[in-house]
Amino acid sequence: MDTSWLLGTWQLLRADPTLDFAPGVRMQFLSDGQLLYHVDVGGRDQVISLVYRMNGEVLTTDNPAAPHSMSVRCVHGEGDVLILDFAGALAMLVREQTTSIMP
Repeated sequence: MDTSWLLGTWQLLRADPTLDFAPGVRMQFLSDGQLLYHVDVGGRDQVISLVYRMNGEVLTTDNPAAPHSMSVRCVHGEGDVLILDFAGALAMLVREQTTSIMP
């Protein structure tokens, strides 16, 4: 299964309140299996370095600094939306658009 669509940076659009996602959360998926999880803490970008893997529609993340593994259903939704399904509680993220400035 090709998961290259997952690569890049995704910003939280909305999440079920029970998930307690902080506003402005960003997830940056790199091709080497690294996931940089960005959280705004008092106006500063705090980055948590995780590792990830996909197995079908299941995204598994792990934090090497504080071993904690999590698995969640992950699908590529319509309109290039990343949908994380935590047993019915959904988080939706949109791809950050990169802008290029023409010289």
